[in-house]
Amino acid sequence: MTQTSEDPAVHGAPPGAAPPRPSWSDRLLDAVVRHRWIVLIPLVLPADKVFSFVRSAHAACRRVLRRRVAHDTRVARLQAEVRQRSRGGSLCTGAKEWQSVSMSREHFYKDAAQPVRIDLDAVLGLDARRRVVRVEPGVTVGRLVRHLVRRGWTLPVVPELEALTVGGLAMGFGIETSSHRHGLFTDIVESYDVLLGTGEVVRASATENSDLFRALPWSRGSLGFVVAAELRVVPARPWVEVRYHPVSDVGGMCRDLVRLAGAADGPAFVEGFVYGPAEGVVVTGEFTDRPASRRNRACRWYKPWFYAHAHNRARAGGGVECLPLRHYYHRHSRSLFWAAELLVPFGNHPLFRLLLGWLMRPSVAFLKLTETREMRRRYGRHVVGQEALVPARHLEGIVRACHEIFEVDKLWICPATLTRTDPPGLVGPEPGAAAGERQLFMDVAVVYDVPGPVRRGEPWDPKAATRRFEAWVAEHHGYEAPYVLSGLTREEYRAMYDCSLYDRVRRAYGAEGVFVDAYDKTSSC
Repeated sequence: MTQTSEDPAVHGAPPGAAPPRPSWSDRLLDAVVRHRWIVLIPLVLPADKVFSFVRSAHAACRRVLRRRVAHDTRVARLQAEVRQRSRGGSLCTGAKEWQSVSMSREHFYKDAAQPVRIDLDAVLGLDARRRVVRVEPGVTVGRLVRHLVRRGWTLPVVPELEALTVGGLAMGFGIETSSHRHGLFTDIVESYDVLLGTGEVVRASATENSDLFRALPWSRGSLGFVVAAELRVVPARPWVEVRYHPVSDVGGMCRDLVRLAGAADGPAFVEGFVYGPAEGVVVTGEFTDRPASRRNRACRWYKPWFYAHAHNRARAGGGVECLPLRHYYHRHSRSLFWAAELLVPFGNHPLFRLLLGWLMRPSVAFLKLTETREMRRRYGRHVVGQEALVPARHLEGIVRACHEIFEVDKLWICPATLTRTDPPGLVGPEPGAAAGERQLFMDVAVVYDVPGPVRRGEPWDPKAATRRFEAWVAEHHGYEAPYVLSGLTREEYRAMYDCSLYDRVRRAYGAEGVFVDAYDKTSSC
C-alpha cells in the first residue's frame, strides 16, 4: 500500500498507532483560521478600506492617463508581447493569485506559465441604437453597471459581486437571477475581439469566426486573450419590487422554483435560499418605475445581510418591498452571500452593523493578500464551497445530495436557461437537443459553509466529498462551476463538457502550445 503523509508509518510510528500530536504552530494556525475575526475586525478590515481606496484611486488615475493612448495602440503593444513570449512556452494572464475573486481554489498552473499583463479596463462606448456597450475585459461589473444606469441602460444579466470582471465572466461562469430569461452572462455577449496565439486579433461573433465565438464560453482564456467585447444592454428601470415566498418543504420549494422560472409570463428575477432540510424562501422580483410598497435600501451598512433578511421575512410570512436597482443587483456584496459569516460570525448582529457595519464590504483580493497558501489549504479543511448546474428536473435531487454529502444548512439556487448553439460549445442542453433548443437548468451553490462533521469536531475529507458531489453532477448531466475546487480527472472533465468544438478551435486558431489548456486551469488534481 502506498503511504501518504497522513499514514503514521511515514512519521516513524507503527501502523495503527495514533497520529502524532500537532505541533504548537499547527494548533496556532488552526486557531487563527477558526477565529480570524479577532485579527480581522481591529486590523484587516480597516486596512482593507484603505487598500480599496488607494487601489480605486490608482486605477482611476491610470484610466485618465490611458485615455491619451488609443485602445488599438494598447492592443498593438499586447500583440507584440504575445508574439515574443509565445515562443517560450504557455501563456496566461498576469493577474496575481490574490487578485482572483474565487476564494475556493488556487491557480497553480500559473507557476509554470508565462504571465502576460492584460492592462485593459476601459468602457469603450455605448451604442444606444444597436443596444450594445463595448468594453475592455478588465471592467468590473460594479463600474459598468454604474456607467450604464446613469445613462438609462443596464445589462440583462448582472452577477451580484461588484468586483467580477467582464473578461472573467465571459470566459468563465456568470449567472444571475434573470438568467432563466436571458441565459448566462456569456449569452449577452454579441462579439469578442480575441488576441490569438499567433499575435493576430480577430473578431468573433455569431456571423464572424462563429466556431471561435461558440467555443469561447467557459474556455477560461485557453483559446486566446479577449481584448474587447460587445455586450447587449436593455433599458433600466429605477426599482425592483421584491416578493418573499416562504416554504417549509424542500420538494415544494423546488417545484415552485421550476414553475416560476419556466413560465413564459413569470417574474423577471427568481432565486431561492435553503436554510435547512425543511426551511427556505423563494425570492422573486419585477422592474418598476415607482415603488408601491415599503422601500429597502439593502446595501446600506446598517442593513441586515440580504440572505438573513430574506430568512426573517419568510419567517414573518413573506411580504413585498422595493429595492433601488443597484441595491438589488449588489445585495450580496456586503456579506459575500454568507461567506462573511465565516469571517465575522456576529457580523449581522444589529449592534455590530450599527457601529462597524461600514467595514463589511470586504475585498476578496485584500483578504487573500493577507493569507498564506497554507492558511487557504486549512480553510479548505474547515469549509465547503461548491456550485453546479443541473437540469431543472434534478433540482430536488441535488439539494438533497448537498445535504447528504456536505451536511450543510444553507444553499443558494438560481435558475438559468441554456441554449443549444450551432456548433455546440462546452456547455449546453442535454444530448439530443436540436440547434436553438432551450433547456431550463438550476444552479445550486454551497457558498462557503461549514460542513456537519467539522461542526461536530469529527474528521472530514473535503476531497472525498467533492468527488462524491462531482460524480452525482456528472451522472445527472450537470456541469461543475469552473471556479470551485475540482477533483475531476482529465477524462471525467472531457466527459462532463463537450470538448469536440473546443479541440478543433484550439488547433485551428493556434492556441495549442501557446495558452494553458482549460482543464489545467480548472482541475485541482
